[in-house]
Amino acid sequence: MTQPAPAPEDQGTNGSPRRRARPARAHKTAMTVAMQIVQEITDGAYPVGTKLVTEREMLEQYGVGRGTLRESLRFLEMNGVITMKPGPGGGPIVGQPDARDLGGTLGLFLQLHRTPFQAIVEVRQEIEPIIASLAAKHASPEAVDLIRQSVESMRANIEDEKLFLEANEEFHDLVAWASGNPVFALLLGSLHWITDGSALGVGYPLERRKDVLVAHERIFHAIADQDSEAARSTMARHIRGFERYLERYYPDMYGSELRWSDVAH
Repeated sequence: MTQPAPAPEDQGTNGSPRRRARPARAHKTAMTVAMQIVQEITDGAYPVGTKLVTEREMLEQYGVGRGTLRESLRFLEMNGVITMKPGPGGGPIVGQPDARDLGGTLGLFLQLHRTPFQAIVEVRQEIEPIIASLAAKHASPEAVDLIRQSVESMRANIEDEKLFLEANEEFHDLVAWASGNPVFALLLGSLHWITDGSALGVGYPLERRKDVLVAHERIFHAIADQDSEAARSTMARHIRGFERYLERYYPDMYGSELRWSDVAH
């Protein structure tokens, strides 16, 4: 059956159907206040580690009730923008949200979309080699030295799984930031936090830790040598090895859907 042609007001300039704009949602007052606070933080009014003005001053400044203001502050606290210091002289202290904060929020959306753990690893497989390649091109001498230190920390703590994994997380984080792109850095950091798997019972015995260390050493040398292709290919092999490890030893977890509670902190 022939479909009716779109009405003129629904057509673009080339006669094709125009997608109707999604109606904009009005911001709640509490969200608007939270946005104002974030704007003041990024404008430099409140550096990391400083305390916001008193509740009374904020009530006067933003012209809202106490309940609305506290809702704004709770939202910012949940996202790592501030921490609430208890007791006399306490109050909201400006923090610095990191990839774990983003990972927690991302975990919520991934569970609601019934995302399997495998899909998140696949994303890392696609983007992390690109990030390593960019790090080889753009890493500063200081960034390269920090990556080297993280590899040395892994080597020094090869017998201690907890310390080794902390250095492992730092390595991937440093490589991502060395790419020069904060979007890649925050996204990869959150994905690495989600796919680490240790919170889900994934173990990293000594032989696996040795394999990871060798891979990281090769990636580091490629970045230090500014060899973007070698950095890309060695990182790709490293993530494929991680994927095979999960498929072989943790197949049930690898194929299961992610739960927000597994990655929130």
